[in-house]
Amino acid sequence: MLTIHASKQETITLNDKEFFFLAGIIGSDRLLGVEDPFVGYLTEEIAVEWEKTKQSLLSKQYLIQEEGGELSIPPEVFSRVAIAGLAERACWLKYENQDSAFEGYLHVTDERVIQVCRSDEDNRCYMLSELGTIDQTCDQLVEDLALSDQNWGDIPALLLSRKEFGDIYTSVTEHNCDDIGDRLARLTDDAEGSIALAKCMKNKVSSGELQLSIWNGISWESQNAAFIVNESMNWLLRMSLEGDQDWLTAAPATKEQFRHMLLMWLKQ
Repeated sequence: MLTIHASKQETITLNDKEFFFLAGIIGSDRLLGVEDPFVGYLTEEIAVEWEKTKQSLLSKQYLIQEEGGELSIPPEVFSRVAIAGLAERACWLKYENQDSAFEGYLHVTDERVIQVCRSDEDNRCYMLSELGTIDQTCDQLVEDLALSDQNWGDIPALLLSRKEFGDIYTSVTEHNCDDIGDRLARLTDDAEGSIALAKCMKNKVSSGELQLSIWNGISWESQNAAFIVNESMNWLLRMSLEGDQDWLTAAPATKEQFRHMLLMWLKQ
């Protein structure tokens, strides 16, 4: 999980039905990464479940019933659910390194970033945390991802088949560094860059994937990236998303270049 400190408000934890209930109140029907818990329910069954969910939220004080019977959501709960359900920018992030692992979503507005991830204790529960501004989030992310501080100078980007790279990456433990470098060199025609990438793949200390999604008013438009890090080098991978396309670029990136990419992604 990200080591970014949440705001002074405690992390808000909602099960899937509570999350959908509150999102429905604010008018959201596009919670990323949260499956609809009411699929397959009959109308009368949904009514019963919604009443149970309402009572659960009232008991947690995540929902308040006013004297006239109207329901209201406390501001700190409302703001996090609203950003998670209505923000038009989101970044799915998954990474692992020697110190930690994380998978979840960052929901982004110009002022705030809200993190949503599953609870370790209960897979049906989601934790909503305040991460601060976009700049604060990016600063902490580049530390959490265990990126290398070294700068190797100008090494050209490598262009190769996404499928063939995937085959090499998934079998990296079965081959030595020279064999991996040779296979990459045959695909890229760049021996020096291929050796550097092979060393990073073979001796990685951190790796992960990102998917930036932008809401266009009808659907989400996404672009993908991944990264591989060893103690001396960071490689940023960009790849095709369309099924009929098969390309991948791998380029060295300094920690500052990686931070700049994240900043531009989240601010665009």
